Amino acid sequence: MKRMWLLGALLAVMPPHAGAAESTIRNGVFWKDTSGTPVYAQGGGILKVGDRYYWYGAKYAEAVSYAREPAPQPNGANPTFSAVTAYSSTDLVNWKFEGEVLKTGAAGKMFDQPGWVGRLGVVHNRRTGKYVLLTQYGSTDKGSGVLFATSDSPTGPFVFQRLQTHIERVATPTSGDQTVFVDDDGQAYLVFSSGGDRRKLYVAPLRAADFLAVEPAILVHSAPAGGREGNAMFKYKGLYYFCSSDLHGWNASRSFYMTATSITGPYTPEKLIEGTEADFSHVSQNGFFVAVQGSDGSLVLYAGDRWSNYAANGIGYNIWAPLSFEGSKPVFNSLSEFTLDAAKGRWSVGKGNNYVLNPGFEADRVTQTSVAGWRTSWTSLQGAAPIVNALEGRNSRWALVLRHADPSMGSAVQDIALPNGSYTLRAWVRSSGGQGVARLFASGHGAPEVAHQFSGALGAWTQVTLPGIAVRNGSVQIGVYTEGKHGQWLMLDDVSLVRE
Repeated sequence: MKRMWLLGALLAVMPPHAGAAESTIRNGVFWKDTSGTPVYAQGGGILKVGDRYYWYGAKYAEAVSYAREPAPQPNGANPTFSAVTAYSSTDLVNWKFEGEVLKTGAAGKMFDQPGWVGRLGVVHNRRTGKYVLLTQYGSTDKGSGVLFATSDSPTGPFVFQRLQTHIERVATPTSGDQTVFVDDDGQAYLVFSSGGDRRKLYVAPLRAADFLAVEPAILVHSAPAGGREGNAMFKYKGLYYFCSSDLHGWNASRSFYMTATSITGPYTPEKLIEGTEADFSHVSQNGFFVAVQGSDGSLVLYAGDRWSNYAANGIGYNIWAPLSFEGSKPVFNSLSEFTLDAAKGRWSVGKGNNYVLNPGFEADRVTQTSVAGWRTSWTSLQGAAPIVNALEGRNSRWALVLRHADPSMGSAVQDIALPNGSYTLRAWVRSSGGQGVARLFASGHGAPEVAHQFSGALGAWTQVTLPGIAVRNGSVQIGVYTEGKHGQWLMLDDVSLVRE
């Protein structure tokens, strides 16, 4: 609950700034570039050159087909790499496509044989003047390691230079998940975990002369069983933040952090980034961070990957969220929409923000008797709580299901802190019909309860709308409640609570 109250306080003190050049970032959709084409940039990073940001990421064949025709999908195999893409922007919101800057095969000037490309980043070496791209790489003929490619321009094309198959002082020959970080003095580092169980976390400088080699690594943390991936770093008010995610493969995850006054440590004990647990980082996996210095202040953006076409974590590939800080402690603000003024270093909650956490029930990744972000309860003659998420989602894999095995009652509710005002609650619903009680409601907001009673069967997904929810005390409880007999059920998906 603490995170929700903090968000509520932030909303109260962060009004829109008149005259500010703000733009809106919307999560849960396929982002488009300035030409209207979907942005394909997963597992990447951002490099700022002058007043322009360059965003690099991987484009996979499956991403293109999924964006063209989204549908619930099972967990997939390794994706098919197509190219490294580059985009540019001056405001971190509107992105111009700069091209496919690196490909496998002879045409891409890498290897003659295609391979797998994973997490990547680009840095600039002041001594050589070259832009250096580093990425995870693997192929059957060349092996696995950190691949280096260079260009005279941040927009490429990048030309293959070498493949480093061994990093000294690492538990495994090469890196697990990795990103690159550039310190204030221009020195670049690889931030990564070991391969295999990924329990060892490292920082390693790149060779200063040209950034074309990873120097011997420094072990900074040994993670608990389960390991860490999505390793990334940012610097804020003199502290280095080493961040990572749970080892969940392509799936959404909580995020963790450690801090140090020196990039090589010693680091503080690992802690959870508050706010990432309620909906597993807005149903995404830790990707990289963007530290923004504006005229009015500084901010840090979390940039997560939603591997929709592999783990089916919901619509969209890129999930960005602003961090707040309580002293040195970062707090994740799980927003579906926020405005960003990068020039001033300011952000505010968007007018169309959905205040419901885990609204599509995608965060949990596996079947549960309770779901992230929601409080479920069940009273049954059998005594055991039933599964309350199912692989029967409307657009993505999962949906909430309250299924009766005998005369029983069940509910799923969420308590939300938010600014006073008028709101509309929407949800997509299916129902067997016949229940003694089956209702969607909003209550506890300082005004009369607003509710909808379901009476008959709803075989197809049907949207229910409850407008005019007058929030007067800074909070509201939304949820569903059902009383029924064996064989009866109520399903819920894609819930939204938006200010009118």
